[in-house]
Amino acid sequence: MIPANQRPTVLVVDDTPVNLSLLSNLLKEDYRIKVANNGIKALELAASSLPDLVLLDIMMPVMDGYEVCRRLKADPITCDIPVIFITAKVESEDEVQGLSLGAVDYITKPIVPVILKARVSTHIALRQARHELERRNIILNEEKALLEDIVTRMHSSTPFDGRNVRYIHKSLEKTGGDIVLSACRPDGAQHVLVGDFSGHGLTAALAGPLVSYIFYSLTIGGYNLNHILAEINRTLCRQLPIQMYMATSALELSPERNRIKIWNYGVPPVICLSTEHEMVKVESSDLPLGVRESHNDFEPHKQLDASSGTHIFQYSDGITESMSPEQEEFGLTRLDELVMRIFQNKLPLEVIWEELKLHCDGQLLTDDAVMVETSTG
Repeated sequence: MIPANQRPTVLVVDDTPVNLSLLSNLLKEDYRIKVANNGIKALELAASSLPDLVLLDIMMPVMDGYEVCRRLKADPITCDIPVIFITAKVESEDEVQGLSLGAVDYITKPIVPVILKARVSTHIALRQARHELERRNIILNEEKALLEDIVTRMHSSTPFDGRNVRYIHKSLEKTGGDIVLSACRPDGAQHVLVGDFSGHGLTAALAGPLVSYIFYSLTIGGYNLNHILAEINRTLCRQLPIQMYMATSALELSPERNRIKIWNYGVPPVICLSTEHEMVKVESSDLPLGVRESHNDFEPHKQLDASSGTHIFQYSDGITESMSPEQEEFGLTRLDELVMRIFQNKLPLEVIWEELKLHCDGQLLTDDAVMVETSTG
């Protein structure tokens, strides 16, 4: 048996002493009982002792049960206390009125003890479960905020090399599944990687620091990008659950910046624009990284000679898959035209957000999104 001082509290409100005594006696073995013989006293007791449930008579002088319930629900202190009306009124419109005021149940007189006890037990259990859920949600939110802060710090501490690179990035949450990495090898070759992890938010962001560590440590160590991609793929396959993977585009600019190697694993086409405004697109040629360990040989999917002023655009599908209110994607054709306009007129990349906002009629993006522009100089 639960000790008396740990039992839930039930506030019984009725202007008739016989009813107060009856209800109290039926419930006193399982609950702590407080009583009030009018609405004003009921409100005072509810605010001061915060019972776990209120049994409330409707027909009382001065202030009826409807008004008591209305005031309980209007007060932030007492608004979540479940109220069960107990009344001799049997008309359906009376029950509807009571429930519309926020009561959780409606019991008609004469009282059937087993029904009374069952309903009181049920609603107290529901309230306790809701409070436990709220408590756990607070803990989860605190833990999530801590993890987000750790992941954000790990991302911000990476040695990003921004020479000849500009990018824009939006996440649906504080942390997201899209990453942008840029570094130069000791011989001067530059590596740029765009990653789009499955999902979004914190779950998608957790593997980002692992990929960043491999990318930067091996680039600074002088490794070619095909070796780095192979190591990233091997690590993701071994360390992540099967449903997590990273769609990836990557490029390697030679030390002289006149030769481009491009890889595309499951992201939209990489766009290359020359000074003559010629467009070359490098389509996806393999599965995302982290899907299977026995991947291909990681040779480039495309190699191009490049003159000074060539620009390469890498991006995630959060841009092309942005939806209008009519459920029409922004799409590759619109993006090709927009990228060409940005390139020709030397516009800021933020123009992309303006165009997406117009296309989506001001609605928020439905996925993380990133666009990276790298120039040969």
